[in-house]
Amino acid sequence: MAKASSFNFGSIVIDGKQYAYDVVILPEGTVKEREASKAMFGSHTIAKGEIEQLAKTKPETIIVGTGTSGMAAVSKDAQAYAREAKLNLLVLPSSQAIEKLNQLMDERRSVAALIHITC
Repeated sequence: MAKASSFNFGSIVIDGKQYAYDVVILPEGTVKEREASKAMFGSHTIAKGEIEQLAKTKPETIIVGTGTSGMAAVSKDAQAYAREAKLNLLVLPSSQAIEKLNQLMDERRSVAALIHITC
């Protein structure tokens, strides 16, 4: 289970490890770098393919953190895909997304997340 203990612009700490890039958290607790974060500061748009990849892990809930100010966005085609696939998709500013992630993890729920750490 992955739990975030701190979050600041450009940094997130999960299970005691600090990450300086956008992260993807899978239901079994694996934390990895978001592919789109390899560009400077990460992409500010969450693409359909990213939501599809998270959906493949069969979580009860997918959480997207949209950055410190909530300025990142889920693309229209990603939103349409989530609706059509009847996904429980929560899109929140990253600090709120992390709180929700931790809450659901404490409840032993199956959760996947993508957390944008800037904007």
